Amino acid sequence: MDLETDKDRLFVTALARGLEVLAAFRPGELALSNQELAKRTGLPKSTVSRLSYTLTRLGYLAQDEDNGRYRLGLAVLALGSTVLSSYDIRQIAGPLMREFAQEQGMSISLALRDGSDMVYLETCRSPARISVQLTVGSRVPLATTAIGRAYYAGLPAEEQLKLQALLAARYGAEWKEIGARLEEARQAYLRQGYSASFGEYEPDVMAVGVHLAVPGQAPMALNASGPAFALDEDAMRARIAPALKALRQRLAPLG
Repeated sequence: MDLETDKDRLFVTALARGLEVLAAFRPGELALSNQELAKRTGLPKSTVSRLSYTLTRLGYLAQDEDNGRYRLGLAVLALGSTVLSSYDIRQIAGPLMREFAQEQGMSISLALRDGSDMVYLETCRSPARISVQLTVGSRVPLATTAIGRAYYAGLPAEEQLKLQALLAARYGAEWKEIGARLEEARQAYLRQGYSASFGEYEPDVMAVGVHLAVPGQAPMALNASGPAFALDEDAMRARIAPALKALRQRLAPLG
């Protein structure tokens, strides 16, 4: 919670806290205890206990009878399916993304912004035996990834300013350095038409990204990524980035 929400008479704090509990779960985790949920959300354990009980009754959490730990329930899956189905671009982009992954030997993702993160709407893995592991619904930070930087670089100036304020609040004292790198990435995007993260976000991953503006859809971004041992920076710039820009051109008019 922040000062603005505290002063907002329409803001329902109990609902927000329940959503905070759901958001505490991360990809790959099977279950969390009330104590772990309290630590992640910053809420009192007694509050978390009531919230987890209520969410379990509603089907948004499921409790293990043996150890009492919680996992996300099927009601969350149903909501997620509804959200994904509302983005027509996934059905349009999917076949072209699979074609790209096959031809370029790279994993490719489509994402949109949620707060200060980018959330994957669609992913297609490279057919290569070793590839970057990506899943729909995964989050990555906007400010330090190729896909996030591409999203940012393609926004109107006024939207960039709003986003800077949000990112500054997230990173605090680190924002000066992170913000400077984000500005460098923006300028590079204007020069070359794509963003890059070569071992910066993940040491062993090479990635390039492009902004995607589709009529009738929220701003999004695409990125192509692969293991550093398979492609060097020169190959990413000379082959993968132009191919990704070409894919963006094919997708943009199809919304």
